[in-house]
Amino acid sequence: MSSKSEMISRLIGKMTLEQKVGQCFVIGFTGTMITPVILERIKRYCPAGIRCGLTFRIKTAYYDPYATSPEFAHRVIRYPVGTVKDFVPGLPVPECTNEEYCAFLNTMKKASLNNDLGIPLHITMDMEGDASADYPRDGIRFFPSCGGIGRTGDTKLAHDVAWAVARELTSLGVSWLHSPVIDVNTEPMNPEIGIRSYSEKTSEVVKFVSAALKGFKEGGIVATGKHYPGRGASSQDAHHGLPVIKLSRRKMMEDHIRPYAEMIEKGVPLPCIMTAHTAYPEIDPSGLPASLSKVFITDILKNDLGFKGTVTTDDITMGGIAAKFEIVEACLRSLNAGNDLILLREESPLIDEVIPGLVKAVKKGQLKESRLDEAITRTLSVKYDYGFFKNGGIRDVKKAGDGIRDPKVINIARSAAKKVQVILRDKQKLLPVSRSKKILLIEQINPLHRLVNTQECHPSLLWENMLKYSDNVINVETSMDYNEDDVKRIKRRLGEAELIVATNYYFRRSADGGDFIQRLHKMTRKPIIVVANTHYPQALSKEFKTVILTYGSSPECYAEAAKAIFNKQVRALACTMY
Repeated sequence: MSSKSEMISRLIGKMTLEQKVGQCFVIGFTGTMITPVILERIKRYCPAGIRCGLTFRIKTAYYDPYATSPEFAHRVIRYPVGTVKDFVPGLPVPECTNEEYCAFLNTMKKASLNNDLGIPLHITMDMEGDASADYPRDGIRFFPSCGGIGRTGDTKLAHDVAWAVARELTSLGVSWLHSPVIDVNTEPMNPEIGIRSYSEKTSEVVKFVSAALKGFKEGGIVATGKHYPGRGASSQDAHHGLPVIKLSRRKMMEDHIRPYAEMIEKGVPLPCIMTAHTAYPEIDPSGLPASLSKVFITDILKNDLGFKGTVTTDDITMGGIAAKFEIVEACLRSLNAGNDLILLREESPLIDEVIPGLVKAVKKGQLKESRLDEAITRTLSVKYDYGFFKNGGIRDVKKAGDGIRDPKVINIARSAAKKVQVILRDKQKLLPVSRSKKILLIEQINPLHRLVNTQECHPSLLWENMLKYSDNVINVETSMDYNEDDVKRIKRRLGEAELIVATNYYFRRSADGGDFIQRLHKMTRKPIIVVANTHYPQALSKEFKTVILTYGSSPECYAEAAKAIFNKQVRALACTMY
């Protein structure tokens, strides 16, 4: 028996049943204030990890609060009791420095190390690119979406961006990443994946994800490929319901499971895989989502494909699960199906209900203790291989910002923004725009910019960059969906301009303004340049005659967009797909 096996066996032998169940969970925590509750949960339950975030406060985020029939809401809503935070959801969390956040994470890690097991706690986040950023603070660099990187044809760029993300996060003390997206986006109208995917082609996804995974590994962070067995063919968002993909087993294996199979076979560093809350009835006739399906997780992924790493669910409170199952039943089914970790992002008393519920399930014979042991062994093995046990993941607070300030990271951010920028079409020959021309810029308030709102990254960021080239730019800020108040304000300024530049960004849970831009064109007949972040039809009508694609929300991407408007020093890319 190896030293790793001996250590893991010894630790499992010391665990109580409650701790074994706890080791199968990653629980959510938002903000920067250590509370007695989070420290008590770490001490009592010994969770494997914490999913942290410094974006908006998370509360019942993954069921649709605006649904006409939110019949499943009761399955994920638990009202605070005791000293659990009873906060207003949707507000940004407080500002903090990199050093302050690193110290905050160290406090939680020490709480885990100081219990009777001393197992290192892993800290996980999501940083997919574009507006997906769980740590939008203190100078961190944002990178373009995977879809933009994939369209460059440059796999080295995918590697370098992944390394840069890992360099930034590991210096803070983040050790695990719920990225990259391995989905092959074969459905153009997919509301959830889109440019989160590297490509619509399986072979391209394999190349780019393989490069990214190597970059994450070299950067020292545990990467998680998602969403197995593939959500690219869906036309529904799993956050708010249970999508059903009716592809045959052969088609799923050829197009969507193939990236996993190839990377496992070739030994690409893929330590963790996240399962999809999506049903595939042609493969598992039970109708269960893959995340609760033994067919997909144990039979295909672990046995047929030979995956030896850790398997985690996506957030167990998402609509795709909550619509069908009570929370304890969902967690029980997920472990019996073969998941090794359960992600519970909801910051509420749910964890205090789920862990006792699963302990009871073991005692009743509904869940084998040996299944828990196997799950824990896989996760601890990953932690051992990535050096978690050397110092428990404790970071030097004084060096917390080193990765963010690293000149190499900064240069990669600039290079990536430049390489992904595309003039998709310019049928009216509007580019480059004369600096003397009077321009009306209609700029949506990007969700990332609203959240960060610093001098470097803020609403009106495109305007700021355009003013570097011309003083003749009028700016009207708008909501994402161009509401009636926005329309009134735009109409008031139309007469002042010869040309319009309008943004049309697409983000999940945000409406796009494509219909309004088409109406605007008919209303004014003035030429319009559209600046968008995706080549997919949700935000990109064929009626738009001049289009610039940024593929990102970073200051670097917006600087390149302004350059494209006035200088046209950007690659052109004909798009005939959509």
